[in-house]
Amino acid sequence: MKTSRIIGIAAAATLAAAAVTGAAVATAATQSAKDDDKQSQQQDAQQDRQRGPGGPGGHGPGDHGPGGPGGHGPMGDVLHGQLVVEQPDGKVVTEQVQEGEVTAVSATSISVKSTDGFTATYVINADTRLERDHADGTAAQVGDTVHVRGTVEGGTVTAEDVDAMSAAAAKAMEEQRKAWEQQQGSRRTNGTSLTVPVMPSVAQG
Repeated sequence: MKTSRIIGIAAAATLAAAAVTGAAVATAATQSAKDDDKQSQQQDAQQDRQRGPGGPGGHGPGDHGPGGPGGHGPMGDVLHGQLVVEQPDGKVVTEQVQEGEVTAVSATSISVKSTDGFTATYVINADTRLERDHADGTAAQVGDTVHVRGTVEGGTVTAEDVDAMSAAAAKAMEEQRKAWEQQQGSRRTNGTSLTVPVMPSVAQG
């Protein structure tokens, strides 16, 4: 009887230790899941900040973003504006940026109209970098969505960069953006559940 009781006590101690270990593992797993979810949300937020606007791509003075023409400021999409920039060589210049639709284009100039009605014409020369639908050296066409960055000298603005996107490419990118946002929203709403095993009771005898 004494030996049986000792064995029973030892078995109970073993099961109790297993229960504590199981609870600790479950707690650690739950915390790990929370940490993974938090890290995923932080990565999503970082990607959102890098990704820029809801429209196609991003390109600002000194910063070229993904996709194509587009830009995003603290309060929304950047349509047009001027800013003073200090170049790497120390020279200070005034730059003008604009996003809009191409209304006229030739080998030496491009005219752009933003959604608020602002229009401007830019000089194109041999130093102007041209890109359309990610193809370097390809000029914009009338009706394209375009982002222009130029240098202001007196009453003339000479285009430094002209990034254009055709209507077909812009539509495809918008569909990709919506699909990406839906995927991210699904990731944020999906939770992780853990099942903690129930340890059997120990009979006293």
